[in-house]
This record gives sequence, C-alpha cells and structure tokens, in this order.
Amino acid sequence: MITSDEADDSVAGLARHLVAFEAEFAAHRPARVTLGDASDAALAAALVATKMLIALEPTPAARDTSALNGRLIAQLVPTYTEVA
Repeated sequence: MITSDEADDSVAGLARHLVAFEAEFAAHRPARVTLGDASDAALAAALVATKMLIALEPTPAARDTSALNGRLIAQLVPTYTEVA
C-alpha cells in the first residue's frame, strides 16, 4: 500500500492510490474503512470502498468541508443509517 508521502498531489498520484486500495481491499476485504483526514489517500480509499460496497466511517477531519477532498468524502458517506 502507498502512503500519502509516496504519491504526489496530482491525478496520477490519486490514480496510484486508487489502484493500491483496490488491490488491498480485494485481498483483505475490511468490514469498514475509517478515514482519518481529507488527503488524496483518504479520498481514494473512500472511492474504492464505496465502489466495493464497503462501509465508510469518516472522522470529522475527513469530512472537513473547507477542503475539496473533504466535501467529496462527505458526499460519499450516507446521511442516514437506516432505510426510511
């Protein structure tokens, strides 16, 4: 798995995170993914988890709407926990 330090702040860096998280989650499927911040790595983890129907658990820092990634992560997390 790559860390935030290993990927640059670019679309290519985000793509590397996406590929790495897809491989990691396919090999070791978690019950949920906890997001600690609004980094590119967290956004990639959120996108892959959402696509693979893995529950997301973002911290307040991950849903920070002052950051673009935080706004995107907030949109991926359901606003309800039960079916209405």
